[in-house]
Amino acid sequence: MRTLRLLGPISAGLAMAFALTGCTSDTTVNNQPGESSGITVNGHGEVQVPPDIGFISIGVQSTASTVADARDRAAGSADAIIKSIKKNGVADKDIKTTGLSIYPNYDYSRSSPRLTGYTVSNNLTAKVRKVENMSKVVDEAIAAGGDDVRLQSISFGIDDESKAKQEAREKAMADAKAKAEELAKLGGVSLGAPVTISETQAFNEGFKDIASAPSTDGGVSTPIETGTNTVTVDVSVRWALK
Repeated sequence: MRTLRLLGPISAGLAMAFALTGCTSDTTVNNQPGESSGITVNGHGEVQVPPDIGFISIGVQSTASTVADARDRAAGSADAIIKSIKKNGVADKDIKTTGLSIYPNYDYSRSSPRLTGYTVSNNLTAKVRKVENMSKVVDEAIAAGGDDVRLQSISFGIDDESKAKQEAREKAMADAKAKAEELAKLGGVSLGAPVTISETQAFNEGFKDIASAPSTDGGVSTPIETGTNTVTVDVSVRWALK
């Protein structure tokens, strides 16, 4: 249920206008004289943008009877993954280690826990600046890492959101102004200049299917959905009344 707040004396025409348009939580009308009078509305604008960068979170998890053996095995697999990613055009600056851990493993099936070995995990993220290469980068990194590889996630983004934000902001302001003008007309008052403007931004990741290219070994590469990203701007604007 959206609520309507009316402050001060209000004309019969304005009351009838709100009876016709219903209640709304994003609209406030204050018809009191002075600085507090005005119409406050929320405006929404969003722009769909195809992503131009991708992110891969990948790593290895190796288990052995000793820490040294587990570390050596994890290091070898992680090094092979990094070399594969670099070979596919990802720069050093776009590869970052995000986690490194060593922990013991125990067998709890007996009355006293028994140490069975150690597990070493090594995780990293890579920024892929050519999203069309994501399938190839992922598949070859997985192959390089062997059975110890762990693929945590992939995601997509926009390298420069400024143009999309500007367009979404324009749509949000136009939406807010259209609502305010309609309310002013229905209420029999004249809309003045904006008095206060506040903005919030959001970024959401959508999904769509893309065709996967054949892998280099003649098989079929992992199908990956690049997604359509949504850049959203919401504004709250209060207009003065003439």
